[in-house]
Amino acid sequence: MWTFSYILLALVIWQDNVALCSSIVTLSLYAKEYRRPVVAYSCVSCEPVRSSVKNTLEIDQNGSDVSYYVDIQLGSDVNSVYSVVVDTGSYDLWVYSQSCTNISCVSHNQFGPQDSATLEVYDGKDFSIDYGQGKVSGIVATDYVELAGYNVSMGFGLAEDVADSFNAFPVDGILGLSASDLQINGNPSVIAVLARDGLISREVFAIDLGTEDDLDGGSMSIGGVDTSRFTGDISFVDVANDQGLWIVAIDDCYVNGEAEGFSDKLALIDTGTTLILIPSDDALQIHKDLVGSNGIVRTDGTNYVIACNTTTELAFGFGGVRWAVNSSDYIGNPLDGDGNCLTNIQGVSVNGTSTWLMGASFLKGIYTIYDKQNMRVGFASRGTGGNDIYDDGHPTGSLSAEITPTFHSLSASTNSFAAISMSTISAGE
Repeated sequence: MWTFSYILLALVIWQDNVALCSSIVTLSLYAKEYRRPVVAYSCVSCEPVRSSVKNTLEIDQNGSDVSYYVDIQLGSDVNSVYSVVVDTGSYDLWVYSQSCTNISCVSHNQFGPQDSATLEVYDGKDFSIDYGQGKVSGIVATDYVELAGYNVSMGFGLAEDVADSFNAFPVDGILGLSASDLQINGNPSVIAVLARDGLISREVFAIDLGTEDDLDGGSMSIGGVDTSRFTGDISFVDVANDQGLWIVAIDDCYVNGEAEGFSDKLALIDTGTTLILIPSDDALQIHKDLVGSNGIVRTDGTNYVIACNTTTELAFGFGGVRWAVNSSDYIGNPLDGDGNCLTNIQGVSVNGTSTWLMGASFLKGIYTIYDKQNMRVGFASRGTGGNDIYDDGHPTGSLSAEITPTFHSLSASTNSFAAISMSTISAGE
């Protein structure tokens, strides 16, 4: 039987001559008032609230491409809106429970009976997820969930006990979008429910993360693709595992057009991870070829510092196509006044596996399609006028929800850089 665990990573950067180290610590994130006003609930018909118009959900931007979220509505109260991380690397949908009194809960939007007359709690059913630096656990409930204009009744988690380290994380929960039909809590996933209820004809969704510089933000389409978000054809790669995760084979990594010899690697396509996380030996090889051995200013084998003005070409191959990563995406914020920057490629063996995690540093430069029906991941170039292979003359029911990065800009003066990973790769007996 497979077992799964989650990690939440933070990188701590040295100051002056203090050694660079990595540690699981509380994230240094944007602190802001993030609780919605308490809205008194009055039940008229006690029927589920359904959208009169299915349209795009707008999301405020206050970030620097660290994490990405969408807004969902829960329950019978139209004011019960929650921001949840868009996470293709995990399984479950959960939000903070109204009954939770932990500091991590009360500093966020919470959901409970006061917010919905249609909320039902499963008797004796609970969930627990280990995020490395702390657990999230609670009860399993069912209610109406609205996303991008779709409204379905489904099961999800209500977190009642949350580690204090989640206090500064400025979202209200996580939307797991793995390749599995089931959440870890045993309930069908949101995509499976949409297909079951006939609201989408295909179990497909597509994501354009976008960046903080994009005026229209990112986008998530459900049931099909948004041809205004990509150009040309879609290149597909079959899912290469039975864990219910979007893990695919890598063609190779290319530095200045030269193959690095990683054709035997697998990668989790993970919107819930900020960086590109790869085993330490692989990271060392790539950094040496990016800047040369003498170009690595400092490293501890996990984190790497190189010149901020590095422009070496870097690309990753999937499905027979090389997908370039801009230097501005693989180079992070300045660390000092000497023109040195931390890279966004970290040497980490996640849960002891050799699987690579391709996070936002890679994904924000491309358009990705997650095809559960055919168990494959598609890659396309960002742009407009793409070829819609799902357009066969029948309506797909595809709708879009806007996605925008969250967290404020990370200042070099703080000598810290926060990165997040909500991945779920770990094999067990």
